[in-house]
Amino acid sequence: MDETSETFAKVTRERWEANAAYWVKVIRENRDRYRTDLTDRAVMDAIGPADGCRVLDAGCGEGYLSRRLATLGADVVGVDAAQNLVDAASAVPVDGPGAARFLRASVDDLPLPDAAFDLVVCNHLFSHLPEPSHAINEFGRVLRPGGRLIILTLHPCFYVFDSERGASNSVPASEYFGTRGIDQRFLVDGLESPSMITSWLRPLEHYAGTLRDAGFVLADLREPHPSPEQLRDDPWWKESFPAALFLLLIAERR
Repeated sequence: MDETSETFAKVTRERWEANAAYWVKVIRENRDRYRTDLTDRAVMDAIGPADGCRVLDAGCGEGYLSRRLATLGADVVGVDAAQNLVDAASAVPVDGPGAARFLRASVDDLPLPDAAFDLVVCNHLFSHLPEPSHAINEFGRVLRPGGRLIILTLHPCFYVFDSERGASNSVPASEYFGTRGIDQRFLVDGLESPSMITSWLRPLEHYAGTLRDAGFVLADLREPHPSPEQLRDDPWWKESFPAALFLLLIAERR
């Protein structure tokens, strides 16, 4: 990793450490409706049956997805760069037939053996990586041939500053085809994060090309969105989903 990428990665880690207690509260009190009512379901649908599956939960945060997969019989390793999030994840026992353990590690340099996993899941990780190609190469290394990589991230075609608060500005081509960084604090269910976070967005062709170069084949592209019933019956979705906010990619290791 070059010096600039290392600097961005250090700043990102420090900001997540500052926001750790905030996110533990948000997740464990089910305050993030984008996750609880939309993206978690999309990720689990993409994963499918998990019993007996060896899973890397990359950017695991406080570990809720790892625990859910372990209850379904998966053997999960969760990694995160923020030690206090790893500590929070490790403090909660797993109730189910599978197992989950947690490590502090950078996704750019995983302390894990080659071909050790059937599945890598990146749930809301990629928008917080200043340069994702390093991580994608590592995921390719630790996946067995035929293993899958699932990426749930912000939609680079439509996500703009304040999208969660109803902003729906278009992204001009002059910005879309480069790397965009959006600096803002999280605001979830009326709770504002202590620290600002930068969300990084790149054009779709960047993700496709980087996956290809790392030995992946793009198997599916999905765009999680509210159902017609959610939009009809719940005013929150009409206000909080003004444009396509999320992108889900499924790639297979050659």
